[in-house]
Amino acid sequence: MLKNWKKKLSLLIIFLFSANSFAEDDVFHANNDVLFKANFQTVSQPSSGKRGAYPGTFNRHVTYNGKTYTYYVSIPPSYTPNNPMPLLFTWHGAAGAGTAPSNAKAMRDFWQPTGDVNNFIVVAQAATGELGGGWVPDRDVAILDLILENMYRYYNIEKTRIYAHGFSAGGHILHALMLFNSQEFAAYIVSAGVLEAYAGTNAPFSASRKIPLYISVGTFDTSGPNLRNLSRSNHQVFINAGWVDNQNLWINEFSGGHQIDYNLPQKAWGKIGTFTNQD
Repeated sequence: MLKNWKKKLSLLIIFLFSANSFAEDDVFHANNDVLFKANFQTVSQPSSGKRGAYPGTFNRHVTYNGKTYTYYVSIPPSYTPNNPMPLLFTWHGAAGAGTAPSNAKAMRDFWQPTGDVNNFIVVAQAATGELGGGWVPDRDVAILDLILENMYRYYNIEKTRIYAHGFSAGGHILHALMLFNSQEFAAYIVSAGVLEAYAGTNAPFSASRKIPLYISVGTFDTSGPNLRNLSRSNHQVFINAGWVDNQNLWINEFSGGHQIDYNLPQKAWGKIGTFTNQD
């Protein structure tokens, strides 16, 4: 059943990210020779949105199946609508019923200082699971798609540089989203998340691109089936599938349990921040 569900998720995500809900005059084309904040990159796909408030932190909203969902945004002081800016979205862990909004806001605030210094937008989505405050993949991936389209309309986003971070339950599902859609995203970060939960250990071998990945786990994280050991074994799976240490794959073990490394944003962005989905 899990295998069939994963296949369904893969098809759903591919459909979502290939669907074009823009009007004809909203279709954007790549420009050449664009100087980004972080590095020089010759391929660009700006969204050209210009109506969003900036700079600062904001609550924004999308509607899915008639219900409104709030997401949380940080726009750096350096942002201007004239220059496309990278975006990182972050998925929190499951911490109990009713905790998703506060967890999402906390994740936005956690990433904001690094985004402000390194010139990227942060978007934090709240999970929709009613009981445990966790993620409902089919629904939450559809909401993510709406969030990204909303950001593209209101802000000038560099669409070749969309990054992701997921912690715990968010990291479990993020592996599946990224590996099933590796051409759509620049790179990603997983904190205490493992392949076995949703993607499966064969997913790196079938990914269409070796999408850069930063793995972070506490040295004392023995939660569930021992996430430290599974993270280590996942690292080897990626190596076996063709990823290369210190080129497009990093694993960092910090002193801690089932938690996010306090220094993760600076550490991880320093490794993945210049990749695009063309690399």
